Amino acid sequence: MLIVFAAALPACSGSGTNPDPCTPSETQVCMTLAAFDPTSLSVSSGATVTWRDGSGTAHTVTSDPAAPQSFDLSSSAGGTVSRQFNSPGTYNYHCALHGSPGAGMHGTLIVN
Repeated sequence: MLIVFAAALPACSGSGTNPDPCTPSETQVCMTLAAFDPTSLSVSSGATVTWRDGSGTAHTVTSDPAAPQSFDLSSSAGGTVSRQFNSPGTYNYHCALHGSPGAGMHGTLIVN
């Protein structure tokens, strides 16, 4: 006699990443393990930009020293941070945990 046992196993992504992936948009930047996506984004003055963690790792969004206005936003693993930009200019920024101005995890926001 042959007995067959079947067990239901939960679905597993196997990737070790955040189960709620991020998709970049006109006002959303995704944070991966070591990059901002997109690395450059243009928005109109008055827009609110959201940085969303799609990696499950904590990050910061920290303005470079020459940015028109300074900001330092911290995101918990899987979290989001947002900021409204009212002053036109080029805002270079980086993750203080995974980059530095112009190196590693860094990006550019152009406000028109």
